[in-house]
Amino acid sequence: MTRGQERNTKINVSFEGLDVGLTGAIPERESWTERAMDRGILEFVALFSGLIFKYGGRIVHGCHPSFTPIILRQARLHATWNSRPPVTLVMSDLWFSGYLEDEIIAMTDVAELIVTRKRGHGTVANAQTRNGSLTDMRKVLVASQNMMVAVGGKMHTKDGINPGVAEEMELAQQHRLPCYLIGGLGGFSQKLAAELTPASLNNNLSREDNIKLFGTHDVSSCVNVIFEQLCQRYWTYNSINLPPTTLSDVQDVVKTVIIQDDKVGKPSGPSFRI
Repeated sequence: MTRGQERNTKINVSFEGLDVGLTGAIPERESWTERAMDRGILEFVALFSGLIFKYGGRIVHGCHPSFTPIILRQARLHATWNSRPPVTLVMSDLWFSGYLEDEIIAMTDVAELIVTRKRGHGTVANAQTRNGSLTDMRKVLVASQNMMVAVGGKMHTKDGINPGVAEEMELAQQHRLPCYLIGGLGGFSQKLAAELTPASLNNNLSREDNIKLFGTHDVSSCVNVIFEQLCQRYWTYNSINLPPTTLSDVQDVVKTVIIQDDKVGKPSGPSFRI
């Protein structure tokens, strides 16, 4: 299929104004319930983010190394630039300080990077410093999105670390964001699906569709359920009709925002806004 033919396959919707938080990770190997659990989770990330980018939406993510390369690759393949880069990455300074400049440039060719302040004096190995720093990062992460999708997620049953999917979903629910929980592909999302009711997710899906997301292993089916509902939302309102995001309430924990100087041609290097 040529690029022109591919454009002709697009349907009449626009996800402009949609900032989807994609939360999750590949679970710890000992918690896998099937041999290739990672394959389904990563396939979902690729298919879902590709569709969001293709129709003008944005992805917001917390820089987990298992998801970030896929999200950035899909943005390079499918995204169109509007007033902002198609990806927002959020990272605590607890990790950012260990990155080289070349690594930051490579991450921000299609992304803005928000760096949040480290909390505490310990290292990544210190659970209290790690949990506090990630909590602040997640507050900024959730403030940067107007919808959340959770898939996979580490369990952290033995290390004293707060599971990211649990904390981010709780923050999203406090903000009354629409949440979609992909439980059938395993990880902490599967555990959460056994504990939450569909009505608590504020996503306007039918109970049947939410239960499908809670339990199915079919990646395409999960993507289609969410995509079709977003299309129906656009056709109903002639826009995605979700509130714009703002960092005004969490500005005190933002240390730096990094955006490439050149958003059209070859990036010339990052600019830093504090």
